[in-house]
This record gives sequence, structure tokens and C-alpha cells, in this order.
Amino acid sequence: MGKKKNLTSFMISELKKEIAEGNKSALMNFWLKIEKLGTPLIEPIQEDKRHKLVTFVIQADSDTNNAVVICSLANQDDVVSNNICERIEKTDVFYKSFLVLNGTRTIYTVSKNNSLKFSRFYDNLMHNGDTLAPDPYNPKRFTQRYRREGKKFVVEYSVLEMPSAIPLKWIKQKKNVIPGNLIRVDFYSNILNTKRQIWIYTPNNFDLNNKPSHLVIIFDGKAFIEFTQAPLILDNLQAENKIPPVVAIFIQNYSGFSRGKDLLCYPQFADFIGKELVPWTQENYNVSPNPAHVILVGSSSGGLTASFIGFKHPETFRNILSQSGYYLWYPGYPWFQHSLKYYGDDYVRWWSKKEEKEEEWLTKQYLKSEKLDLKFYLNVGNLETRAIEPIRNFQKMLQKKGYTHFYEEYPGGHEYIAWRTYLPDGLIYLIGF
Repeated sequence: MGKKKNLTSFMISELKKEIAEGNKSALMNFWLKIEKLGTPLIEPIQEDKRHKLVTFVIQADSDTNNAVVICSLANQDDVVSNNICERIEKTDVFYKSFLVLNGTRTIYTVSKNNSLKFSRFYDNLMHNGDTLAPDPYNPKRFTQRYRREGKKFVVEYSVLEMPSAIPLKWIKQKKNVIPGNLIRVDFYSNILNTKRQIWIYTPNNFDLNNKPSHLVIIFDGKAFIEFTQAPLILDNLQAENKIPPVVAIFIQNYSGFSRGKDLLCYPQFADFIGKELVPWTQENYNVSPNPAHVILVGSSSGGLTASFIGFKHPETFRNILSQSGYYLWYPGYPWFQHSLKYYGDDYVRWWSKKEEKEEEWLTKQYLKSEKLDLKFYLNVGNLETRAIEPIRNFQKMLQKKGYTHFYEEYPGGHEYIAWRTYLPDGLIYLIGF
């Protein structure tokens, strides 16, 4: 949400006033306050209890020409136009203010001397990597690795955590909780005709002779292990009897075009999960064959494919946990059409010409079909520029068709730090005691 023109940080206003009055120590005193208080500044707004004014403060170097706060607070699809900081004349102070909903937890990074040429979030990160740095006055960090267009890069983000943000109690390592086991396996799929890297999680007290476990299948497995800390969440939820014993399969979906090939409603990938991976897991890990004991988990395109696989194989899957699902996708989506040339000769084009024009394709398939025996946990961040309306439409479809579901719009963005926050709620809703 963008900054209101009539809202200005009290500390920034005071600094400007003192400088105008000729107070020569004003700037030094300002930075001393910043060191003590930390940043960003979070200040109350008169007659608005739902929001706070959040002001990012950046200290210029001698060669700093501009400063940009790369975040989703204004527009996820344009991190330049509304994110360029203003400079207080004849000082080293750059600042930018946003009106932010209480409870928000989101990431940001600071870019000094940004090229200002790439407005999309990931494009800007990739092409301005050498200008990025975390906020030195904010100790909260969230590191994420990326691979896009053949390039690998790492961003150490700072974390904005607003008052009343949900406590992260399920991602804390607890002394009395024994971690589960996580092993990596190269799984060969006859359907996909390739090896697929998977990680298999079993709880610390796992025994093949025990009662069959529930099964959780998680897409973008490596990211969910590293950034979402899903194994730790599973450890803690089971230790406190919030969910029954589970075996979890984390599936590696490689970044870029390979990820799209898997996760954009590909029937062969759905068959690989339903006809190969699940039977193999049932045979080797004593997981329940009851569809009500199986959960598909995914975020973004992973949330879309979780819903698609449930649609294709309701005889195997009952529970869908979709975070920020990419429901705007359809076979004629321009980026998808561009990507097809990279998918290889073995990729099967399964859609019709008519379907290329069906926007929000999966939502329409559900609408046209009989109601299936599926249960959904669905969420989206209020800062998600593109995703939010298609997800709302998917939820309206679920409501119209009479599906059991939970839907929430959380204060945050299209980010792993948000999905980490709400993943425990989804697991508890779908299979919790």
C-alpha cells in the first residue's frame, strides 16, 4: 500500500525542522537516535489503529546517488516507481515511508545506486546484486538463494516485523523435541523418464510396525526445507500433539523453466505423484492409504499444482494446502507459451486451442466438474499484486461448489517468510487434532 502524501515521519519532520533552524548537531543526534532505536521507524497514525507509518532510513555514502527500498509494500510488480527514497538536502539521510497494516511480516533489502531500469522484483534483484545490502540498523535477517535465467545469487534480506505479527513459535528449536530424520533419495520416474531428487522426513520415533502415518507431499522441497523450515515445524507440531505422526516427501522442483514444466498443471507430473511416488511411499514407509490422511502442500505455482493434482487424483488425495497459489495461470499465458521451447521434446502439449483462451483455467475446470471430496486450506498476502484476485476467485468457486475450506488474507507478501508463518495453521486445519 502506498504512502499517503499527508503522512510524514515525526522523526524526519523534526530533523528537517532542526536543520532549517540551523542546529548543527541535529544530524549527528539523529543518527545516534537511529542507532539506539533501530530501523525502520514504526510510528502511530492518528485515528488509524489498523496501520502504522513505517519509515526506512538509509545513510548515504560519499558516492550514493540514489537509494531504493526493494520490497512489496507499494507494488510487488514495480519495486522502483514507489520505492525510491527521498534525500534530505545537504545531508546523508535518505528515507521512504509506507502505510503498513499491523501484523505484517515481510522482507526488504536496500539498494544504493540502483540502476532504476528493472521494475520487477526479481529482475531488479538479479541486475542490481552488487548494490544490495541488509539494513544495518535492523538485526532481523532472512537469507534466500535464487537461481534465475541460469544465474545463481544470494540476498540477505532484513525483516520488517510489525506490532501484533503472529509469533513464530513453531520454528523454534526446542530442547525437549528430538528432530526427525531427513534423507535424500534420487527417485527414478518411469512416467517422467528421469530421476527426481526427493527428501524423506520421518519423525524421531518412526517405526514401520506402528500405526500407518499420515503423508505430506511438499513441492519446491529444497526451498521448504531451507527457507520455510518445514521439518522443524513438523517436529514441533507432532511433539505437542497438534497433528498425528507424519511422513513427509519434499520434492525438488528445479528453478526457472524446469519448475514451470512440473508445476503448471502438467498431467504427467500429476501422474508421477499419484501413480508412482505415493504407492512407493506406502510400500516403503507404512503410510496410510486413506486419501483423508494425505496432504499436498505448495506455494505459488506449487499451490496451483497441489490443487491440480487433487483435481486429477481425488481417489488418492483429500487435503490441499495452497499458499499464494498461482491461479491466474492458463495454457495461453504469454510467459508459459514462451517457456514451452525450453521444456524439451518429451513435453506433451495436452490442452486445446480453446483452452489457451481460458484465463484462470483451473478455477474454470473445478466450476465445470462435479464437486470432489477435497478439503482446502487457502491463503494469500494482502501485498500480492497479481495473485490476490485470482485466488479470491478460486475461493469464491470453492464456496459456490460447497467445498470445505479455510481462506485467509494475511498481512504480508508473496514470500517464504510468510508461508513459513502460516504453514503450521494449514497443517493443523487439514489434519490436526
